Amino acid sequence: MEILAFLLSLICVLLNAFGKTLTWPFAIASSALYAWVFQDAKLFGDAALQIVFIVLAVYGWWCWGKNPSTAPQKKPSHIKKQDQIILAIALSLIFILLRIGLIQYTSSDVPTTDALLTAASLIATYMSAKRWIENWIIWTIADLAYIGLYVYKDLYLTALLYGLFIILCILGWKQWSKQMDKS
Repeated sequence: MEILAFLLSLICVLLNAFGKTLTWPFAIASSALYAWVFQDAKLFGDAALQIVFIVLAVYGWWCWGKNPSTAPQKKPSHIKKQDQIILAIALSLIFILLRIGLIQYTSSDVPTTDALLTAASLIATYMSAKRWIENWIIWTIADLAYIGLYVYKDLYLTALLYGLFIILCILGWKQWSKQMDKS
């Protein structure tokens, strides 16, 4: 199961780096598989995150598939200062709520790390759906931390995947920057 989730996730991020709408169906499929993998590994925040990723992937698919004449964010853009503040507050609140929930209602042995990375991933996915280029920065930082977490949880293939994601984040940043330069 982890191998298939690995492959679908890799394709998903590669398609995202090139701004392809097809990224979103791959996000849905890989998230569904990883929900199962993470549940087995007792990474309950990550497992729940996959369900939210599915919802956000539907939203991203809808955003990216809009008619170009009605889609103000068709090309990547920089996030505005007010949105940065809102997302920082949202990240903090999501982290706190998830951490409390993981401590009180699960047997997670890494509730703080799981909650923080889950919150960062939610914010980064939302930013990607909005086509804010800074999503690649958030993903890179989160992916670095995820590598350590997955090695700790003996999910070595998934740790490798997140190492590859860092390379794809750099590619995504470059590709989205080119798209912005064309505008």
